[in-house]
Amino acid sequence: MLGIIIAGFIICLTMIFFVIKSSQNSPEEKRKTKVPDNKDKEDKKSNKKKKEEEKEEPEIPKKDISKYLFKSIKEGKNMSKCYFYNKGHAILFCDEKRLCLCVLKHLNSPSQKIYSKNIDRDIIADVCFSSEKKAIFCASKNSKSIITYNLEKIDGKIKLNKSEKVIACNRPYETKSLVTNVSGTLICTIGTNDDTEIQIYDSTSGDLQFKQVTGAIENFQILMGPNDTDLLVSTFMNDISVISFEKIDKFNNETKRYENYYKFKRNSSISGAKAKLLYYCLSNDENFFAISGDDKSVKIFRNYGNIWESKIYSQISLNFNASVIALYVEDFSSGRPSGFVGASQGSNVYVYDLNGKLVLELPEAHEGDVISLYITKDDLSREESMGGDEEIKSDNKNKGGDYCLISAGNDGKIKFWKIFE
Repeated sequence: MLGIIIAGFIICLTMIFFVIKSSQNSPEEKRKTKVPDNKDKEDKKSNKKKKEEEKEEPEIPKKDISKYLFKSIKEGKNMSKCYFYNKGHAILFCDEKRLCLCVLKHLNSPSQKIYSKNIDRDIIADVCFSSEKKAIFCASKNSKSIITYNLEKIDGKIKLNKSEKVIACNRPYETKSLVTNVSGTLICTIGTNDDTEIQIYDSTSGDLQFKQVTGAIENFQILMGPNDTDLLVSTFMNDISVISFEKIDKFNNETKRYENYYKFKRNSSISGAKAKLLYYCLSNDENFFAISGDDKSVKIFRNYGNIWESKIYSQISLNFNASVIALYVEDFSSGRPSGFVGASQGSNVYVYDLNGKLVLELPEAHEGDVISLYITKDDLSREESMGGDEEIKSDNKNKGGDYCLISAGNDGKIKFWKIFE
């Protein structure tokens, strides 16, 4: 009997404990079990309506840039370098193992001539082209040498042939970049990393004609200046070093005749960028050059006679840092030049007039990064084919025609665009 009473007492205590616990639920538990009021119902309706509107909103269509594209060339993969000559009618490009020279009679030609060479036992560091000498100079990484390839007519056909002449570069590392003058008599090079020595070679003899250390931490880019009389080298110090050279005739007592020599001089550097230099280029007429910096700007300098005395002429503000730029200038009749600046970031390309107004936008112009840009003018109404081997001729002033942008990407494609529809 006592056991029954004790069991009943325990059951009563247990029931009292659960009653007290249920009356002391936490605020969070109460909120979970709370019936939603009118405000909660309105919020739910509003959220549901927003979701329905988002579903109904159409997707923004991708911009159609195909209406500006009038030609595309695909040669190989992973293009690393691309340079334009003769108003874009000669294009030199390469990857690590193959160099190509593309020749067009005019930009709208349905076909083009491609002269190419494979480099079997080495890696290409950089290439350059002389239109007068019809020669390609190729800097190789492993052998630290410069090899010449000549365009020669053999059995009625123009072919690219390797010269026996090889220039050995005396550098601690491989050559980073090289350029040549129009006549192809000089080859100018810079090195990689902390090798800041500028070296200039005679392309025929292979002899080192000039060398000088820029004094910078690193050299970034090398460019032949106006009229083939100056070499421009951008440095880590945010300025551009200028090496001037003059061709002189000197009498050789051994050969009893006058021979050509070059006199070299380092002039003042071009300053005024006031930002880290990312890229620079000359205009088509070589009276101006443009610099892109890490301050989201393109500064245009005017050459008043001596390139090292150039001053900032105008500035275009961008909303990005341009990794590659191009400059086209013409028409001084209004007192100020007109023209265009091309700029790229990643795969996107933009063209501005010289007042900074955006005139062409090409999002995702390439499947990879853009590595080179060029702006020119050509008659796109002509459609005849090249018809046989073409001679590479010197520049002729094109007074008429359409404004064109040429872009090259590391996707291996060279694309030709109309700036205006």
